[in-house]
Amino acid sequence: MVIHIALFAWKPDVSSSVIEQALQDVREMRDKVPGLVSVSCGANVSRWNDGFTHGVVVLAESYAALESYRNHPDHVAVGKLIDSLEEKSIGIDFED
Repeated sequence: MVIHIALFAWKPDVSSSVIEQALQDVREMRDKVPGLVSVSCGANVSRWNDGFTHGVVVLAESYAALESYRNHPDHVAVGKLIDSLEEKSIGIDFED
């Protein structure tokens, strides 16, 4: 199982409705890419958040499936949107 985690801190002027729509677009990827096991998104409720207010966790069957997710046109589009909204982000990928 390949696990991808992305954490986001948004620019101050980004509304919660815009954030939620972007994350919903990410959630919808789970049925578009073969090999994705799950896609979860949500608000970070940890007090140790260092400003990262939302996260995405993608479980994929393989690194190939994760790359298919990253290169899917719908993910590229939402990725560009998120890039324009974020102040900072961090990603991590690992296998378990």
